Amino acid sequence: MPAPETVVGVDWSSNGWVAAVRDADGWDARHHPSLLSVWHAHRDAASVLVDVPIGLPERGRRACDERARDALGAQRRRVFLAPPRAVLDAPTYAEAKRRVEARTAGSLTTQTWNVLPQVRDADVLLAEHPGARGVVREAHPEVCFAGLGDGPIAPAKTDDAGVEARLDVLDRYDDARVAYERLVAARIDEPPAHGQRFRADNCDDLLDAMCLAVAGRTDRGTLRTLPDDPLRDPERGVPMEIVYRDVP
Repeated sequence: MPAPETVVGVDWSSNGWVAAVRDADGWDARHHPSLLSVWHAHRDAASVLVDVPIGLPERGRRACDERARDALGAQRRRVFLAPPRAVLDAPTYAEAKRRVEARTAGSLTTQTWNVLPQVRDADVLLAEHPGARGVVREAHPEVCFAGLGDGPIAPAKTDDAGVEARLDVLDRYDDARVAYERLVAARIDEPPAHGQRFRADNCDDLLDAMCLAVAGRTDRGTLRTLPDDPLRDPERGVPMEIVYRDVP
C-alpha cells in the first residue's frame, strides 16, 4: 500500500493561520504567520485547502459564494461575500465600502473588511508563486462538513453540540477525532505560555482546518467545485471557486 499523501487544511485564527497536516506520520498541526510560510513548509503537499477567498471579480459577486450559501440553506450567513478586487487596496473602511457599492448591488460588511488582510495574503502568494496555483485552493469548512457528513450542521462550531456534531463527521475519516483531541492537548492545552503560539480560542480553527485536510485528500477522487464551471479572476487567472468533497 502506498504511503498516505500529504494534505493540508488551513484556517485563519485571530492570531495567524492554523494548518492541519495529514501525512505518512499521521496528523499534526502548526501555527503560521502567513500563507507564504504555509507554502514554504508544505510546497510538496498534494493539496492545500484554505478558508479564504481566492480569485476576485472586477464587478459583482462571485458565483461560488452564492452557490455555497445556497448549499448551506438556513446557515447561509456563514459564507460571506467576497468583494471586488478594487477593494483590496482601499485605505479605509469608508472608501472600501464606497468601492463595493459602486461595483455591486450590495455593500461591505465589517466582517469582510476585517478579513481583507488575509485575502491580500492569499492574493500575493498566488501572484508571486505560480506553482501554488492548483495546489492552494479555496474551500469553506461548513460546505466541506456538509459534503463529508449528512448535510449542513445547524449548531455553531463554538457550541458544545456543534463541536460534537463536527467531530462525529471527522471521526468517519482517518481517526480524526482522536487526532483532534491529541492536538488540542499537545498544541493548545499543554505548552508553556511563553512558547505557545496557539491559543485557547484556536480549537474551532483547528477543527475547521482538519475538515479541509480531510476534504483535500486526492486519493478519494476529484474535488467538486462550486460552481461546476467557475469563471476566472480576470487579473490573476485563477478560478473563482469553492471546492468540496461529497461522500461516495
